[in-house]
Amino acid sequence: MWISSRLDRVLIVNIMEIMLTDRQQKLIATIIETYVETAEPVSSGLIGKAGGFAVSSATIRNEMNELEQGGYLVQLHTSGGRIPTDRAYRHYVNCILAQKDLEPGAPVKKKVALALDDLDENDPHEINKVLAKLVSELSDSLVIANVLDSRDFFKVGLAGLFEHPEFREFEKTFRVTSFFEEFENLFETMEKELVRGIKEEFFPNFRIMIGRENPVEEVKDETVMLARYHLPQNYLGSLTIVGPTRMDYQKNIALIKYLTGELNRIF
Repeated sequence: MWISSRLDRVLIVNIMEIMLTDRQQKLIATIIETYVETAEPVSSGLIGKAGGFAVSSATIRNEMNELEQGGYLVQLHTSGGRIPTDRAYRHYVNCILAQKDLEPGAPVKKKVALALDDLDENDPHEINKVLAKLVSELSDSLVIANVLDSRDFFKVGLAGLFEHPEFREFEKTFRVTSFFEEFENLFETMEKELVRGIKEEFFPNFRIMIGRENPVEEVKDETVMLARYHLPQNYLGSLTIVGPTRMDYQKNIALIKYLTGELNRIF
């Protein structure tokens, strides 16, 4: 069938997502959240022991088989559990988290408030440095902040990113390091994706690109969040957050939504 436009593709994907049952959607969410916490493949037995499903392990196993056939899960070893695919993460973000009113917890809000209270409200460059450090600390991710039109980049969090088990492979470490070091040259590509995708994204003010959705080869196995926000003196700021596809989407989306909302309110 000929697909005439991007909108047609989006509609077809949405129809395919609707075909998932409530149990399958809950199963995707449970598997992702378990995998985020453990970094280990998730088995049907583990899901059964965790509770929350009033069905047998055999039924859960059959559902997981169907999700694997649908491209939402992959089994790395014949006798092992399964891990989510990029498609599962995308469904989780678009169809599950987008329906929730995500907000960070009180401790995170307190840290954000303390950081914002200590800012020099006349210095957009210093504000960006503080924001980048804060977001990197709270998200366990690589963060690159930029003041638009000045190309003033501040980078933080590379060492912390490499503490995730996904980055034990030398090749992946090398690729992400290259992205970190060459980001100034890649920034225009990332910004084009941000501007192009903002109208299509489910969360205002920022874009989430998962795995192969990323336009830059060096981060084709990671998740990248791109956000814009207001700064003093009529500047705009930009945050690029890079983490494993196994990142805590619920926590990070809530953080970015709240932080950019506070910045836009102030400035």
